[in-house]
Amino acid sequence: MIRLTRTRDARLLTGFTGAPLQARLGQLLAYRYEDPAAGADGGVDFKPKARQTWGKAKPQLKQESFGKCAYCEADTAVVAHGDVEHFRPKSSYWWLAYCYDNYTFCCQVCNQTYKGDSFPVTGKRLAPPALPATLPTDAAQLAALAARLCPDPAATTDAAVGKLFGAENADLLNPYTTDPEKYFGWQALPDTQEVLLVPRTASARARRVVKAAEEVLGLNREELRRLRWLVYDELETTALVLQEGNFSAARKRELLARLLRQAEGNRPFAGMRRFFLRRWGLLAS
Repeated sequence: MIRLTRTRDARLLTGFTGAPLQARLGQLLAYRYEDPAAGADGGVDFKPKARQTWGKAKPQLKQESFGKCAYCEADTAVVAHGDVEHFRPKSSYWWLAYCYDNYTFCCQVCNQTYKGDSFPVTGKRLAPPALPATLPTDAAQLAALAARLCPDPAATTDAAVGKLFGAENADLLNPYTTDPEKYFGWQALPDTQEVLLVPRTASARARRVVKAAEEVLGLNREELRRLRWLVYDELETTALVLQEGNFSAARKRELLARLLRQAEGNRPFAGMRRFFLRRWGLLAS
C-alpha cells in the first residue's frame, strides 16, 4: 500500500461535487426516510441498482491508484475489473454512500472475499447525523441537511478529511490521508519464497494497522505472499548486479535510475519495492 492523491478538480468529479452532489445527497436522504427500518441503526437499503450510483466514480479512482488495488497493490487491469470500495462500509455509514472521499479502487478479493462490511476502530465510532422527524420540503433546509452528510471533494482537503474522521482512530489505513509506508514493513523468506507484510516499527500503531491489514484485507494471503516474492527476487537481483558489478560511474547512475523506476507508484507492490530499496541504501528514506 502506498500514499495516494485524491483529485480535488471538479472537472474530474462529475456527479460527485457541487449541485450534482447535493442532488445525490438529497436523494440519499429520501431513501433514508423511505427505509426507516433498514439496518439496526436505521440505515438505507442499497440493494436496488438505481441506488448504486458510485460506480461512476470508478474511472477516476482507478486512475488515482494507477490501475492497482489501493490495498494490496496488485494490478487489476488484466484479470479483474475492480470495485469502487466504500472505505467506511455503507451498511454502517449510510450517509457516506455517495461521498467521494469515502471511496477507493479495490480488487474484488480484498473487497468482497475479505473486507466486506468490516471496519474496526479503536476510538469512538462515528454516529450518523441527527435528522429531523420528517424530510424537509423546503429546498434551502434540504440543502443544508444534505451538506451535513459528507464534504464536497472539490471544496475540502485530505487533511480536513483526515481530521473529520480522525476521532475514530480506524485500524485500517486510508491511503489517501495516511502514508502507509510509515507503518508497513516487509520480510522476505527465501526458504519458502514469500514476502510477508510486517510492522515497520515496534510501535503499537504499526502493529495494530498491520494486524488489521492482515485480518481484514487479507494482505498476507498466500497468493500475495508468493506474487510479491517474484517481484522481490527480480528487484534484489538487479540491486546486487548494480552494487557488485564493475561499471563506470555513468553506467551505475543509469542502472540506478532504471532500478528506482521500478518503485514508482504505477508499479505493482511499489510500497514493498521502496522498503527494500531503502534497506539496501539505494533509496533515500
